[in-house]
Amino acid sequence: MIESLTISNLGIITAASIELDPGLTVLTGETGAGKSMILQSIGLLMGDRASAELVLESADRARVDCEVTFNESIGSRVVALVEESGGECEEIENSGDRSLLISREISHSGRGRIFLGGRQVPASALRQVSENLIALHGQSDQVLLRDGVKQLELLDRAGGEGTINAKNAFQSALREYRKLLKEQASLRASEVDQQARIFVLEQGISEISELNLFEGEDDQAAQKISVMRNIDDLNGCVEAARDWLSGAVDSGRETRSASVVEQLGEIAKLLEHGRELDGKLSAYLDRVVSALTELSDVDSDLGNYLAGLGADPEELSALEIRVSQLSTIKKKYGASLMEVITWRQQAEKELETMLSRDSRLDELVGEISAALISATREAQALTLARTEAAKRLENSIEFELGALSMPFAQVKIELEVEPDPQLWTRSGCDRVVFMLAAHESAKFLPLARCASGGELSRVMLAIEVALAGEDPVPTMIFDEVDAGIGGTVAVEVGRRLAKLALHTQVIVVTHLPQVAAFADRHLVVEKKAAANSVQTTVALVDGDARVREITRMLSGLLDSEHGGAHAIELLELGAKK
Repeated sequence: MIESLTISNLGIITAASIELDPGLTVLTGETGAGKSMILQSIGLLMGDRASAELVLESADRARVDCEVTFNESIGSRVVALVEESGGECEEIENSGDRSLLISREISHSGRGRIFLGGRQVPASALRQVSENLIALHGQSDQVLLRDGVKQLELLDRAGGEGTINAKNAFQSALREYRKLLKEQASLRASEVDQQARIFVLEQGISEISELNLFEGEDDQAAQKISVMRNIDDLNGCVEAARDWLSGAVDSGRETRSASVVEQLGEIAKLLEHGRELDGKLSAYLDRVVSALTELSDVDSDLGNYLAGLGADPEELSALEIRVSQLSTIKKKYGASLMEVITWRQQAEKELETMLSRDSRLDELVGEISAALISATREAQALTLARTEAAKRLENSIEFELGALSMPFAQVKIELEVEPDPQLWTRSGCDRVVFMLAAHESAKFLPLARCASGGELSRVMLAIEVALAGEDPVPTMIFDEVDAGIGGTVAVEVGRRLAKLALHTQVIVVTHLPQVAAFADRHLVVEKKAAANSVQTTVALVDGDARVREITRMLSGLLDSEHGGAHAIELLELGAKK
C-alpha cells in the first residue's frame, strides 16, 4: 500500500505531504483544486511520460516521492525487479513485509530522474515495478473495458491459479511448437542459395586439401628461395669469414696474415707464460681459451653450412611454384595459412550441417506434429479453465450489479476459439467478449455497444469487487469511477468500494457525498490564492470538519442546516458499511 506521498513544485502544488492508511480513502475538493494533479503525480510514479509543463514556473524542478509497502504475496516479484535495477527494498521488522521508496524528478527541460530503492533507473524499470503495486482506474478504463484483450485479462484474473497454470503450460507448448516451425522455415528458406553455398564450401575444401598445407610453410619456402637465389654471395661471405677465422686459403689465393684463431693462440701462449709470473692472469687466459674454442667451433659450423648449400635449378623452380600457390590460396581464404586452415575446418562443419538438412527436415515433420498436438491439448485445457471461470465471474458480476441498482442486468462472457494455430498468441487461442443485457427486456450486446458511461462505471466496479480476492495489487486508485451516477446507486457504489477496501488499499477521487461517506479516511484538497501564487493543500478532515465537507458536496453550502443533517445521516450510513 501507499504509506506516504510527497509532492513539490508540480503543477499548482508547491508542496503537499499526504499520509495514507489501509482501507478506503477519498479525496474531495472543488473542481480545479488540484485533485487531478495528485493523480498525475501517482501516474508519474507508475511510469507515465513526464512533461516540462508540469514544473512550477518559479522552481527549478518538480519532485514526487512515495513510500510503498507490500507483503510476501508479491514481495518476490517486486524485490527481484528492484534488485535487478540495482535498488534495495527494506525489510520491515517483525512483519515479513517490505518497504520501497519511489522518487521522480522533472526539470524545466522535460528531462528527469527516476529512483527505485535509492538507485536511478529507466522508466521501463519503474513501470515493471509499479504495475505490481498500484492499479489506477479512471474514465479511460471504460475504453479498456470495451477491448477484448483487457476483457481476457480480467477473465484470467477470475480464473485464479488454475488459469495461470493452464496459461503457463500453453505458453511453454506454444514456444516449443514455434521454435520447431522456425527451424523448419530456416532450413527450407533460400534453397538455391544453400546449394550455391554447398558448391563454394566443397570447392574450397578440395582446393585447400590438395595443397596439404601446414602453418608457416610459406615463410619457410620464401626463406629457402632467398638462400638459393643468393648462393654465390653467401658462399663468398661465409668463406671470407672462415679465412679470417682460420687463415685457410684456396689454391692460388695469396696467403693472408695470421688468422684470428692463430692470433688468439699466440695470445694464449703469452698469457700462459705470464701466468707463471703472476697468477692473476689466469682469469684472462681462461677467457681467451674460451674464445679460441668458440671461434674454432664457429669455423667448423660454417664449413658444414657451406657444404650444405646447393643451387639445384629444379628445386628452386618447384619452390617458386609452391610459393605462388600459397599466395593464391591466401588471397581466397585468409591472410595467413593458419586462417586458410581454419577456414577449411569451419567449412567442413558447415557443409556437414547443410548436407544433413534433408534428414533434419524429415525429423522435424514428426516433431512439429507432436508439438502441435501438445499445444492444442494445452490450449483446450486453457479454454476449459476460462469457460469455468467465465461462469463464476458472470454470477459474481450480476450479483454486484444487482447491488448497484441494476437488478435485472445479465452478463454473458462468450469465448470464441481460433482454430488456426498460426493465429494463436501467448494469451491462447481464445477471444472473449463481455456481453451485457442491462435490463429485463434488453438483448445481450457487447459492452462496447450497449453500455452507457454510468453503466460501464458500475460494470467496472462490479468486476473489481468480484475479483477482489484474486491476487489484488496493494493499492487501487479510482478516478471519478462514479461519474454519471447518483442517488441510491451512488450509495451502493460507496458501499462496494468499502467492501473492496477490505482486501486492498482503495483511494477514490470523487464528487459524490454518498461515496465519500463510506471512507475510512477523508482528505480534502483545497486551493488557496496567495499574493503572487496559488497553493494547493491536502488536509485530513474528521468530525465537524468532515460534516462540513459532506455538506458542501451535497448543497454547495458549508453551513446549510438541512445539508448538515443530510451529511450526518450519510456518515452514519457509511459507518455501518
